[in-house]
Amino acid sequence: MHYVLLSSTGNLIDSYEDESAAQSALQRIIDTEPNAAEDVALMTYGDDGMPIDDPVFAQVPASR
Repeated sequence: MHYVLLSSTGNLIDSYEDESAAQSALQRIIDTEPNAAEDVALMTYGDDGMPIDDPVFAQVPASR
């Protein structure tokens, strides 16, 4: 599997081979810039290069 962080415009932010590293990177982006929560998505791709599931968006804590 391959994990990719994408902007809402479809631009590649970064890619990862490890899901936990990708999730951590996504959360770090949101922790730094909470308004980016709706603009940055984590996509999972299979070995065939096809998306596996829907995009995942970070959760911004309600206290923000």
